[in-house]
Amino acid sequence: MRSIHFIGRIALAGALSLGLAQAALAQAGYPNKPIRLVVPYPAGGATDVAARTLQPRLQEELGQPIIVENRPGAGGNIAMSNVVLSAPDGYSLAMTLTGMLSINPEIYKKPGFAAADFVPVARVSLAPLILVVPEKSPYRNVKELLEAGRKAGKGGLAYGSAGAGGLSHLASEAVNRHADGNFTHVPYKGGAPLVQSLMAGEVAWGLLGTGDVRSFIQSGKLRAIGQLRQGRSELWPDVPTLTEQGVPGGVDFDVWFGIVAPAKTPAPIVRLLGEKIAKITAEPAFRQRLLDLGGVAPATDNTPEAFASVLQRELAVLPKAAKEAGLQLD
Repeated sequence: MRSIHFIGRIALAGALSLGLAQAALAQAGYPNKPIRLVVPYPAGGATDVAARTLQPRLQEELGQPIIVENRPGAGGNIAMSNVVLSAPDGYSLAMTLTGMLSINPEIYKKPGFAAADFVPVARVSLAPLILVVPEKSPYRNVKELLEAGRKAGKGGLAYGSAGAGGLSHLASEAVNRHADGNFTHVPYKGGAPLVQSLMAGEVAWGLLGTGDVRSFIQSGKLRAIGQLRQGRSELWPDVPTLTEQGVPGGVDFDVWFGIVAPAKTPAPIVRLLGEKIAKITAEPAFRQRLLDLGGVAPATDNTPEAFASVLQRELAVLPKAAKEAGLQLD
């Protein structure tokens, strides 16, 4: 029911004609002041990088400052709840990612928001989850890592996630099951602190989005031993998938980063923002910048309706997967 209501809002928004949208925007004068873009993780992580990569071009397109505001904590719930409580006028947006709207409301007792509380605007970047180990790790492939976990017994080795309850955690537990669940979960407040912990050898492995780890893999500070998707990504043609290594990951979702707004944000404003972001993500210079950072811009059909379809697929799969994995957080 949650997803039906959510997509219903999008259908209603899309029903407005372009003429009505232009008239409403002209009357409202949007935007006529700075816009804040809330990021649910600390500065330096992949979500933050996606926001700050988009920021300068979106400022140019809208003619107003875009203020990136980092509000980490509670697996992203602090930031998303803050945006939900903001006026639905287009001046408070969130840069969110795969699983935030579909997993968090399922596993937290009081997340402070539901998927239906937001309207999707546009996606900015896509990238696969990569299983990485520290540079000095003895494990050269996923089978070796899982065998070590089985031999170590319960609590013998730890893995890190980018946040309790997020896609990184859910997907990692799907992998952990192949080690009889022996690895101990250590949650971090985003990808950046997890990367630092990996390089310090504090955890044995982690599943992270490409944007978080690409430069560290290229510099030899981390080692990629698998990617969690059905086929190899163009970003990682030489890294075998977990399935190729005989270890089905159980969750086949690339990490996307995208902009959402409070659900009652006027449809003309959502449409304008979506068109501006779609224009930016189609630009060759922006696409190359994302590739350099470890992401791929959505190739086509980057609209609020297309984004809603992506979220609908998640809502049909990920809450159930989280429940089956027994994830429940206070």
